[in-house]
Formats: sequence, C-alpha cells, structure tokens
Amino acid sequence: MLMQNAPAQPLTVDPESVVPLPDKFDMETPAPDVPPEIARFQGAWIGTWHDDRHILVVERVRPDGHANVVFAQSDSAFYGMNREWWRGEATVAERVLTMTGFRTFRYAFDGPDRLYLTATIASGVASGNVTSGALVRADPVRLAAGERPKNWPWPGERLFLPHLMLRTPDGARPIMLEATFYPPAGPGPAPLAIITHGSDVGRNQLRSWSFATEAHWLRDNGFAVLVFMRRGRGMSEGVNGEEDFGRDQDGSLVDVSKGVAQAVEDLESAIAYGRKLPGVRLGPVLLSGQSRGGFLAMHYAGLRPDEVMGVVNFVGGWYPYGPVTTPYYANAGHGAAGKVPQLWLYADNDRLYPEALIREYHQAFVAAGGKLRFELLHGVPGDGHLLRLYPDRWRPIADEFLASLNPGCP
Repeated sequence: MLMQNAPAQPLTVDPESVVPLPDKFDMETPAPDVPPEIARFQGAWIGTWHDDRHILVVERVRPDGHANVVFAQSDSAFYGMNREWWRGEATVAERVLTMTGFRTFRYAFDGPDRLYLTATIASGVASGNVTSGALVRADPVRLAAGERPKNWPWPGERLFLPHLMLRTPDGARPIMLEATFYPPAGPGPAPLAIITHGSDVGRNQLRSWSFATEAHWLRDNGFAVLVFMRRGRGMSEGVNGEEDFGRDQDGSLVDVSKGVAQAVEDLESAIAYGRKLPGVRLGPVLLSGQSRGGFLAMHYAGLRPDEVMGVVNFVGGWYPYGPVTTPYYANAGHGAAGKVPQLWLYADNDRLYPEALIREYHQAFVAAGGKLRFELLHGVPGDGHLLRLYPDRWRPIADEFLASLNPGCP
C-alpha cells in the first residue's frame, strides 16, 4: 500500500496543564480598616495542590475576616479529578485563610509572597486524608486573560542532580535526576533527610512528587530535606528499568535484582548531591520513602549502615511476591542489625501488600538480627497503601521516633 503524508497537526495540549478561570475577577482593594494580616491574602495565587496545578484568587477581604474567593484546579489522572473553577467564601483567622466543605482548605504564609496549602477531607470514608501544595502571588489580570506560567510554582526548590554512574547516550554528561530541596528551617546546618517515591504505571510515571507534607514534617523536626525522582520518572532522565523482572520459561517471577540495583545507584547519587547542598550538615542521613521508596530506604541501610542515621519506611515493598522479595528483608536485617534505628509504618488493609506478607517481611528482618519499631495500623480509611496521606495516624508515632534519633546534635 502507498502511504500518504498526513497533514501537519498542532501539538496536543496536555489536559493536566489546563486550569479554567472566569473571564474576569471582581477584585476589590482592601478597605483601610482591614487588618494587615487579613489584607495580605487579597490577590491571585498560582501553584500546586496535591502536586497538580491550582489557582486561588481572593477577590475581596473584609475587616471581620470574611473573604470571597475563586478556586480553580486542573485535571488529575492520578486522583481522578476534573478541571473546574468555582466561586466560594472563606474566612481569615489567626493568619490562616480557610475554606470549608467536603475538604477543609487551609492557606498560611510560608514566606512574604508564598502560601503553604493543606487540604483535609472533613468526613466520609477518606476522613483525615491530607494533601498539600504551595502557591505564589500572580497577576489576576493576566490570569483572567488566559495567561499561564510555563513552569508552575512548586512546593520546594526544584533542581536537577547529576547521576554518579549513568551518562547521556553520547557520553557528553551525566543524566540528570529531578529533585526538590527543602532547606532547613533553623539557622544552623541540619542533617539531611532523603525521600523517594513508589512505583506507577503508564502516564503516571511522568508525574513528579513533592512529598510536601512529609518534607514539612521533617523540616519541623530539624532536617534539611531532598526529595528525588528515580531515573525515567517525573522529569528525571534515563529509562525506568525497575519492571525488568527476571522470569523463568513459564513467565514466573524469579528475580528483581536489576531494578533494585538501579534504584540503589539513583539513591547513592541523591545522597552524594544532597550532602553538598547549602545548610546541610555532613554525616549520616535519614532515609524515607513510600512503597518502593520505603523498601529502598530499608535495603540501602542494610548495604551501607554507616551512612544512615535512621529509616522511616511508609508501607515499603518492591513487589508483592514473598519468595523473591522476602530475602531482601532478611539481608537488610543482617546488614543493619542494631546499627540503624528504623520505623516501619504499615496498614492492615493495604491493597498491594496483605497483612500476612507484611508480617513475613517483618519476621525475616528481625530473625536476621534487625531491630526496628514496627507499626501495623488498623482502620486506615480506604486503601492502607496510602497511609502517608493520613498524618494524624502516623505522625505522633513518627515524632517519637525522630526525637529518639536526636538529629539536632552533631
């Protein structure tokens, strides 16, 4: 068959880049009797909510703290949310702007022209679910005219770190891994905490994660925090090879070592770079992560116990198949032994890791000499694999664990 040239087509617009807004805003300059801590919220704000694009426009504020707002968000494939905008009311009290409804949104200043956002589901099955984000001040006229930033503001300082081992195909430079840095909150140098993500499939592999809630928690406890995306994930260069499982002739899973080894190389690159960041104190690092990221933190602590001050593992696992993955827990328990304090946080209704498998992992680690605080939490709403989104369940336990590390001391 002869092939005909198709007419040139415009580039497809990423639906998750679209944030709708009304054609104009009803902006009102705050009256002279509006207290400054209320008046400063007035204006347009643009950034992220749960790492998706978000716009808040505070059209007017009143002396009693009542405010009229426009709330807008993009599509989110991960969260199954549609783009939308709506007008609503909010209140400003004790330096926080709050909107209530199915979720309670709280916006507080995190700098002169920067807001930190937390959104908590108020009731229902997912009650207590917390997502977060950050916004910076924008021009409402330009937003109403349809202008949007090319690079949307992000909860922390977005940067790219060089890989220690992998180079671009032409060999000209190292591949770069995307990362987010949260400088220490205090004046002096702080120990470094590293956070990394779990696995995703399809388009969601291109999603970047800020872990803003967990990063702010660690900053509150005296750490500088670096969140990074492993190769081929988010905006990191390279190819994600973590699904290159070894299989026998009938297709049964027999080996995950290739993907695990790649993740270790990526983590080594993040640690080496993070130790050179401003405000970071040299010495052992705290490792934390979600799902595969939690597994990686535990595994690395077994390989390099002298480099790790502690591990916070959120529902860690590489793949839910014990015959292949349980030996990694035994090896990590033997390697870390009593040298690295660890906190493992799991839930008994995890959609990926059943309770029996979680307990198998725990037993293998302990039997090999590992020491840890193991918490299997009950009654986490919905899917226990999303435990990290319910800080009221895990934060009191995790605060105690961090206090026992005494990270503030050199």
